Amino acid sequence: MQQGRSVNDTMQLTKAAAESARVAGISASQAVDYLTTALNGFGMKASQALEVSDKFAALAASSATSYDELAVALSKVASQASLAGMSMDYTLALLAKGVETTRESAESIGTALKTVIARMREITDYGATLEDGTDINNVEKQLSQVGIALRDNNGELRSTQAVLNEVGLK
Repeated sequence: MQQGRSVNDTMQLTKAAAESARVAGISASQAVDYLTTALNGFGMKASQALEVSDKFAALAASSATSYDELAVALSKVASQASLAGMSMDYTLALLAKGVETTRESAESIGTALKTVIARMREITDYGATLEDGTDINNVEKQLSQVGIALRDNNGELRSTQAVLNEVGLK
């Protein structure tokens, strides 16, 4: 309720957090933090909290990551990924692969993905040159050298998710 949620939303989130804490072996307060970050970051309702927890648990069970690692990594990138039009499922898949491949900390993987998304959004939002002096033409040129188009046939920048899909395939 301190988050400004209704009694009904608070009850749903509390129930989901209690179940999540039990499944993940974490404290209830950690579960509330993780679920709140995910829900707020992706603009989801409290009624979807258990669904989010199930995503963490299912992905943790099928990859070399843990519920806790996925939740922490997502907390670093959720709002940025949502703004870039990426789905939670896609974002979690990238995070899980990053953690299991590198065994870097969840915070590092989440922050790294946040940086990639932010860089691509800067290109989308601000045009030809980034704050650090990187020219979009250089980014576009590097991507084109491996067969990835940054722009669509109309000259518009493609979605972050579409470009990252192609980078992943390469």
